[in-house]
Parts: sequence; C-alpha cells; structure tokens
Amino acid sequence: MLRRQFLSRFSVSAAAGLAGTGFICAAGDAAAISIQPAEGGALTHLRQPAPGVDGALDWDLLAQAGESKFQDGTISRFPAALRALDGQDVTVSGYMMPFRDGKTHVEFLLGALQFHCASCMVGDLARLVAVKAAEPVAYAERPVLVRGTLRLLESEQSPLFYRLDAARSA
Repeated sequence: MLRRQFLSRFSVSAAAGLAGTGFICAAGDAAAISIQPAEGGALTHLRQPAPGVDGALDWDLLAQAGESKFQDGTISRFPAALRALDGQDVTVSGYMMPFRDGKTHVEFLLGALQFHCASCMVGDLARLVAVKAAEPVAYAERPVLVRGTLRLLESEQSPLFYRLDAARSA
C-alpha cells in the first residue's frame, strides 16, 4: 500500500512538472497538486500528439483497427478503409521509441503520442506502428516522418496492428 501511495504521489508531482528537476514531493505536498481543466472543460493530455502532416496517414484512421464482423460473416481486425491501405506506400508522422540505445535505428515503434514509459503504449495499440527501416533513421525526441510499405497484421501473433516495411526518413 505504501509503495502504491508513493508511486501515485510521485506521478502527480511528475505531471506537475517536477520530473527531472531533482525534487520529489513529500507526501503532504502531493495532495495540494491538481490538474485544471483546459479551455472548454476538457482535461489536457500530458502526452503530446504528433502533429498532422499533409500527405501523412491520420492516426485517427489507424485507430479504427479492432475486431470487426462483416455482413458475410468474416471477422477482421480492420474495416474496409484500412484494408485498402495494406501494401501501400504511406507516410506516417509520429514519435519514435527505439528498442535499443543509439543514435540511429532500423527497428523501432512509432506512436501517435509521446512515449514516457512502457505502460504509456499499452492503452492504444492501434496507434502504434512497428517500423523496419531500409536504412537507419536518426533518433529524435520530436516527431519524425517516415515513409514505407504499410502491412496490416491480420493473422500475426503480435498484439500490434501495423508494420511499416522498408521505411526511410521522409
């Protein structure tokens, strides 16, 4: 119980902008922190979305993946709009999460939202793309733009929905 209280209070202090400053809120201090609604009453998300780029796939379109049952009785992970993209050359803008340390990477995840930790990814797997690059892509904390062949992972054992093959910086 004490560990969970510490972690949730630490998380709140990190969300308030104290992460990386060397300060850790004491138990009493964390209770005073709150997140205020943004303009219009919506709560702001602490993870920034990748900006939209003309000609790049829209993450909201990719997020439509999930189990669908069609009129003919077939079941698919993808609606027809996404099935049409399978094997197509596409451009995607997103945040890079490499699997190893280094300045360049040939395999990494690309996500619609900034990555802060491994648990950030679990909530929305349809907003992640596994990337296999044809040539190394330089790591960046800002969004990157990559182009490659989109593969829908219909029968794969992976929990991911998409892979971008032969990718390169766009």
